[in-house]
Amino acid sequence: MAKILITGGTGNLGKSLTRLLSEKNIPYVVGSRINNSGASNVAVMDLLKNEGIKEAVEGKEIIFHLATDPKNDTIASQNLLNAIDKNSNVQLIYISIVGIDKVPLSYYKQKLASENAIKACGIPYTILRATQFHELINQVISTALKFPLGLLPKKMVSQPISTEVVAQELFRLSLEKAENRTYEIGGAEILSVEQMAKEWLLQTGKKRWILNLPIPGTLGKSLRNGSLATINKKAESITWKQWLARCGSAYLR
Repeated sequence: MAKILITGGTGNLGKSLTRLLSEKNIPYVVGSRINNSGASNVAVMDLLKNEGIKEAVEGKEIIFHLATDPKNDTIASQNLLNAIDKNSNVQLIYISIVGIDKVPLSYYKQKLASENAIKACGIPYTILRATQFHELINQVISTALKFPLGLLPKKMVSQPISTEVVAQELFRLSLEKAENRTYEIGGAEILSVEQMAKEWLLQTGKKRWILNLPIPGTLGKSLRNGSLATINKKAESITWKQWLARCGSAYLR
């Protein structure tokens, strides 16, 4: 029986992790609200409705908690924690975000509350905070530049990282004994949104006028001062330019 459960296994990071485990012939179960394919390694569960969770976590030794919800992340995480037998031999590995304790966004407050709930629950855990994925950066830029004139917070600083590298780090942490610690991981380079947008335009061949979207107050300051970046760079992560060249064709619109 598979000893690994992955919540959020159908997302970009989840797909990278399941692909890595499959390559290593390591069995796993993906927690999902539906199982249309009828796959044997899918556990039907709903973290928000609190359904099927106890059955999904039973007998598991490693739980990768990758599922997230911008409005209800804390509720989903707490439902998962409540379903885990505190006396079981389980390790919880939670994916979080660099800067959630510095950037005053409601979603980040949800993630920080989830972290605190995990720390207080008594279950052995490891928290991995990662910077933004290339896919997210691309989504933001492509949406903002859909029309000839676009608004972007040009001075915002980010450190895009590839999901494959984050998946590799998650797997590495799963091989170690949980020490109830929080780690950070970031991409190979720190760039402003303006720099990334210019590269996006170069790669897509599109012509756009970009106006700066000023973000005032503490939020704007934190987005400009590097709060979303970390000194723990992963040189093996491809750069933004490399990601656009290698993977962008599947996302660029």
